[in-house]
Amino acid sequence: MDDASRTRNLIEQLNIGIIKYLEKKTGITKIEMEPGKPADRHSVLSWEQKNMCLLPEDLKQFYLTTDGLQLTWCSKIENGAIPVGRIYINSVSNLLRIGGSSTTSYVNPSLHDLDPDSDGEEERSGLERPTFDSRCKLYELDPCDGYGKVCLVYKDNKGGSSDPKIEIWFLDRGLRWHYLTDSFTSYYRMMIMHLGLPQWQYAFTDIGLSQQAKQWFNFYASVRLELDTEIPVDVSVQLESSSSTSQLDVGRIFKGKSDKKKPVPSQTQSQQSQSIKRKPTVSSAKNAQQTGIKGSVSASQVTNKLSK
Repeated sequence: MDDASRTRNLIEQLNIGIIKYLEKKTGITKIEMEPGKPADRHSVLSWEQKNMCLLPEDLKQFYLTTDGLQLTWCSKIENGAIPVGRIYINSVSNLLRIGGSSTTSYVNPSLHDLDPDSDGEEERSGLERPTFDSRCKLYELDPCDGYGKVCLVYKDNKGGSSDPKIEIWFLDRGLRWHYLTDSFTSYYRMMIMHLGLPQWQYAFTDIGLSQQAKQWFNFYASVRLELDTEIPVDVSVQLESSSSTSQLDVGRIFKGKSDKKKPVPSQTQSQQSQSIKRKPTVSSAKNAQQTGIKGSVSASQVTNKLSK
């Protein structure tokens, strides 16, 4: 097996069968994948030296497998086909930094001058937003056809560690930041699960999908759209859901243990076990269990949907 065939097999494994799934989908045509050749270690090392930061291990292994990725597909229409899906990751050479300047100038303004969200938190996730100044390093993973940018974000670690905190964020056209996930592997899975549908990143923002994007989702990924709409966007919803699972009565939960510390002479061990069995069920724990069951069912629906 030559290097090209070996690389293609590795890419097919990375894409977890998405090409075969798209080929079976009605109305999809012209599925084209353009994997890059594996990046040599010297290129990766040169990038790290130039930018004075280490690539995340999962992203580094991705580049050593394929130097970037582009997968596109079209939808059949009466007069031909129109481009719809696009899965894209920049090559190492195009993993360029954006922003990064904290100096201001009337002649040469920077993105920092236009940053509306400095020192703020994103409402949906509660995480500190990236900034365009020197406190963060931002690198473009996907230009998103002009409707935004998916960025690899390095933040100063405030936990005392010298290693930066690495996350994946989406920057919309209004220069607003929206948190996506905490690793490249997780983002890659999200990208595959959404089939590269137009503007899918907006499903994780308070802006939401456009009507046209929703139509494409209804055609090709209706289950995924339903799952995305279940994700709370309002921070108050998140706080309410988290409080419902965290407000536990510690005294009631450990009642059996406290009773054993103060045994009553007339009370037998069997009576103690019966009293423990008659404990009222903690509603918040039950709700948390129901929530977990609901999440697992939704995940299985997606798995079944992709396996068809």
